[in-house]
This record gives sequence, C-alpha cells and structure tokens, in this order.
Amino acid sequence: MLAILALSNRKPVMRQRLTELLWSTRPTDLARASLRQEIHRLLDALQPFGTEIIDIGRHTLTLRPDLTSVDVEDIYTGDLGALDDTVEPEEMLFTDLNGIDPAFDQWLQTQRARFSRHIQHLMKSDQVSPDSLARILPSYSPSDKDPMPGDAGPETPPPIARAGQFHAQPNDSLSAGHFPWKNGAPGLETLRRLSDPPAIGPRPQNGKGEGDSQPPAPSAKVRSLSLTLMPIETKDPSLKTLADELGSLLNMMFVGSDAFTLVISQPPRDELDATGDWIEALRGRQIDFLCTGILHSSVKGNDEHPALLLRLIDVQNGGEMIWTVRAALPSGTRLNPGLAAPLLARAVLSAQWSAILRHARHLLKCSIQALAPDQLAARALVTLLQAQPHALHEAETLLKFAEWLGPNQPLVAIARAVTEMTRANAFLQGDHAASVARALAAAQHAAVLSQHNISRNFLLAFVYCHIPGYADTADALLSPFKSNDEDADQAWFAPYRALQALLALINGREETARNLLKHYRISGNAQPLSVAMDPCAVLYLFLADLPTEAVRVGRMVAALYPQLPSALVYHLVALTTEENDAERTAILARLSALDPELTIRRVMMSNPSLPAGARAKLATALHLTGLPE
Repeated sequence: MLAILALSNRKPVMRQRLTELLWSTRPTDLARASLRQEIHRLLDALQPFGTEIIDIGRHTLTLRPDLTSVDVEDIYTGDLGALDDTVEPEEMLFTDLNGIDPAFDQWLQTQRARFSRHIQHLMKSDQVSPDSLARILPSYSPSDKDPMPGDAGPETPPPIARAGQFHAQPNDSLSAGHFPWKNGAPGLETLRRLSDPPAIGPRPQNGKGEGDSQPPAPSAKVRSLSLTLMPIETKDPSLKTLADELGSLLNMMFVGSDAFTLVISQPPRDELDATGDWIEALRGRQIDFLCTGILHSSVKGNDEHPALLLRLIDVQNGGEMIWTVRAALPSGTRLNPGLAAPLLARAVLSAQWSAILRHARHLLKCSIQALAPDQLAARALVTLLQAQPHALHEAETLLKFAEWLGPNQPLVAIARAVTEMTRANAFLQGDHAASVARALAAAQHAAVLSQHNISRNFLLAFVYCHIPGYADTADALLSPFKSNDEDADQAWFAPYRALQALLALINGREETARNLLKHYRISGNAQPLSVAMDPCAVLYLFLADLPTEAVRVGRMVAALYPQLPSALVYHLVALTTEENDAERTAILARLSALDPELTIRRVMMSNPSLPAGARAKLATALHLTGLPE
C-alpha cells in the first residue's frame, strides 16, 4: 500500500483502486474489510506521525509531502545526478514486492518499465556525460560481454536500454540466432572456443588514475565459514565400525569443499558435555556449522538395512538445525562402506549449499560494499532464488561486482554457471546458446580453481546435460553420485534425480525416467539450481507419460514460483492433458502479463538436448496452450 501511495505523484489514490490492486481475487466486501485493517496497521507502523504522513479520506488516501520524500520522485524530476544523491538504505523496507497479488504484479511491472524508459530517455539526451553513464551502469545488470563500468573507450556505442536492464550489443558468435549446435552436436573445438573464460577487464580508472566508480573493496578481511564434524553416533555395537568408516568418508568429502574451513580438532565429547552448553562452547571457538550423524538399523520389507541420519546445525545462530536427511544405506554397506559414498556425496553437496545459502540470507542486511567476492556470489545466488525477472537483474549486478573483485574465487565461478543456467532454463531467455556457453566456461573455470570440490562434477554434468551430443559426458560426470540401489528414501536430492531423468529421456529410457520421477521431491529453493530444475521436472513428467503427476507437480511449482516463465509454461503444457479451460486461461493470462514476448520458438530453443520424439511431443502441446508462435 505504501509503495502504491509513494508512486502516485502525491495524488489521491482511490480506496477502490487499492482493493483492485491488492485484493483482486477477493469479493468486494472482503477486500474492503482487508483494506480497512491494513490502513490501521500502516498508521500504527508509522506512529507517532501516521496521520501526518498519510491523509486518510473517506474515499482516498494520499501521501503527504511534509514529512516524506520519495527517491524515485527526485529522479523523475531531476537528472542522472539524482541517482548519486540517492543513499542506499541500511535495510530494505521490503525485500520482495512480487507475488502479493496478480494485479499488483502487473502494476509493479508497469512502474518498473516506466522508470526504465525515463532512465533511457536521460541516457539518450545530449546532457549525459560519460561519467554519468559510468555511474549508472553498475546499478543495473550489464550482460556478460559488457565492458566494466568506466572501461568503455571513446569508440564504444552507448548501451541499449530494454525492459529495465541495460545490454551491450550482443556478441554475434554467441547470439541466439547463431546457435553453434543448432544443427547437430558441437565439435570439441567449438565448445573450447565458446567456453574460454571471459577476460576480466581492469578496474575503471578516472583521469587521475583512481578508481572512482569501482565498488570499494571490503575494508576488513572476512573470516571464511568454519565447519566441524562430530563422530557419527550409534547405539548398536555391531554398527560402530561402519559409523567410523562413514565418518572418515564424510571428512574426506568435506575437506574438498571450498565453502568451509574444516575444523578437525575438537574437544572430547565428555568435555563438551561438561560445559553445560556445548553449542556455546563451539560458538566461542568461532565454529559456524556443526555436522552430526546417527547410524541405526532400519527394517525395509523383510530386510534390515543400516540407516543414516545427518544433521547440519547453525552454531552461530542459537544452534538451530537447518538441514537434515535420512536415508537407508545400500545393501552390503556393512561389508563394503564404499557403497555409501554416492549417497554421502549428495549429502555433502546438499549440506554445503544449505550452509552457504543460510549464511547468504544473513548477508541480505549488509551493504554490498562491505562484502567479499565469495559473499557477493552467495548473495547473488540467494537473490536468484526469488525466481522473478527483477531478481535475475539484481543477481547479475552482484555477480559482476564479485567477478570484478575476485575473479579466481571458486564460488564466484560456480555462481556464474548457476546464474547462466537459470537464465537459460528458468527464464527461457532468447540467448540460450550464449547462456549455456557462458555457464560451461564458468563451470570449467570452477573445476580448475577447485579440483577437490565435488560440486564441480555436478555443475559440469548439469551444463553438459543441456548440450546436444554430450549426454555420455554428463553421465560420466555424475558417476560419483550414482547408486545402484536407488529408492524413494534417497529422493531428497532433487537436482540429481531430475538430471538422471533427463539423461534417461535423452537415451530413450522412458521407464527409467518414470521410476526416477515418481519419487521426485520439489526442492523449493533448497539448492541454487532449484529455480532452474524444479519447473523442468514438470516437463520431464509430461514427456515420461505421467500426466496426472505432471499436473500435480505443475500446480505446486506454479505456486512456488509464480513469477517464473518456465514454471507457468510447463504447467500449461501439463494442463493440456486435462479438460480444465478455466485454469489454463488463468495461467496463460499470468504468463502473458509476466513475459509478453514469450513464444513457442523460445521455449523450444531452451530444450535443444531433448530427442526428436520428445521435442515433437513438446511442440504439439505448446501449440495447444495458446502461446504465440
């Protein structure tokens, strides 16, 4: 409500208009009651000056100018210099205004487009100096091939403003119209040429040789996250040896993670018990996360299997448990503990991302100028998980700063690969080939920088799964995570299961894909690749001839990611198997408002690795959705 009043140019806003924007799906009487309640809440929040800030009339509400100022107003009435005078707040009033109401979403997009057009007009005017241009560029998301702010020479053409994002002229060799493997699998030389890591330009300098427009480096050395592992516990003496072996495997896998400083030494358990508050003792030793495990026997059917419960505890925030998995270990693990290695690899990768994302959410309160490169990359990943177009632009800006300050940080390269695959798979943007090429470059760069981190295999496999002709390469890269004893109890690592299903579809093994997808669990922002993978699971269910499950998961994904084009598109595809015209019409309307330029061609371009039969089935369904060609 405050956002609507702030962007109304100080003009009265009708109460009816507020109900139409904020409660468009409710009956009129309920919407009016909700409005009255929210007005009281807003006035209470603005105490003691509530009624002096907002004029409450019988039919209208108005934001008064006496005690308020609106930064966007200053920019509309001023020039680019007003951006320099706009101070970044210590903490955002609202981190996300999307998804409140479909009508409000459309209004918000209109406001953002209006602001973008205004900035574009200012940049095209003769009064814009190169310095002003350099100052404004970092606030938006330049494409990967853009020069860094201030690097543009006198011959560089001005950027093109489009839908709130500034882009340089596209690189012809990577543009969507020149898909390097459109007519077949790419040669290795083509992939090497496309995947050369982009050169990191020098930091921008002003005439005096000082970096005016660069983001300042962190003022103090940032301590890396630390993790300690407790020995795996068991009450069954016959499992003690296996518990020790599994603990050793976990130690080796966590050592290869660049996300943590692994703290091996730890006080004996009886000493921890004697402290009375052993979490407090760990906090005093600057331990950030603690991983614990319990091994016990479990009966499945007529067979008894050892089952492992792993937990990750946030030590610095009250000892809160932030992640847990339970899985039955493969048969034969008692005699050969190595059989559990694939399951542990998935667990370590999942725990690693849970800790990084948890830490990054705490960083949302910090100014980006105080963050180190790996923290900027982690914050970009969390921002990306908001799963809406504005978040993609914001994540791109954060990632640019991270690459600028720390181009050789493994997490920065990993975040770039995740961002590009999310751009291609989740947002269905027209530069799919270029995004995949940039993702491949970043994933290969991360593999070089982090040769012991198990996430590099998974990330490379994810990219290669989406390049025609490289399914065997992806399958080989996934081998450290592959178990010969898959069951529903191991379905918690959703990205792995979805990739295996995609590979099965590519290789014509639909029954295998069905078995994998029957137990698919939506990850729901638990992994950086969630946004790129969850909607695709709906498509894979549809292609594997599981229509009922595809519709069910489609409704779930569309609810979890209401601003994500792929979530809505693939839900529409799944709905073509049912007679549900009302729901299809509503989803299509939301999709058209979200991305009016989305076409069937763009969706098909985003799925180049699917075999011919699956592509034909997808194309037929897309023509039934009502999307334009």
